Amino acid sequence: MEKRFKMGVGLGGPSIIMIFVVLSLTTLGALALMTAHADWNLTKRTADSVTAYYSADSKAEELLAETDFDLKSGLPVKDTFILPVQEGQDLLLKLKFSGVNYSIVARKLTITSQWDYDQFNVQFNDQVAE
Repeated sequence: MEKRFKMGVGLGGPSIIMIFVVLSLTTLGALALMTAHADWNLTKRTADSVTAYYSADSKAEELLAETDFDLKSGLPVKDTFILPVQEGQDLLLKLKFSGVNYSIVARKLTITSQWDYDQFNVQFNDQVAE
């Protein structure tokens, strides 16, 4: 009797490759989902910040209209307005008067709070030795 050696289709190699492909795609999908979630949170914070700024800017325009009316009526007016935008930020508006007209000297966002660097766990000492 003659014995024949048969080579069958091996299932080990393709199975390992398929498992590797599935794990890779699952990992990439999870990373994509995490990135999309982080982008969504950043978009919401940015939209809230822009909305708060333009709300304060709208109030500044109303104050300018009132100031213009008060100037033309001969009433006393203020030359500096500080409008809160959001926590830690104010909109500063400074005016310069000449007769019944005014010009805007400064219109900018100002930071009202300082960072407390001690609350963070700093791992490196960034001091320059003299």
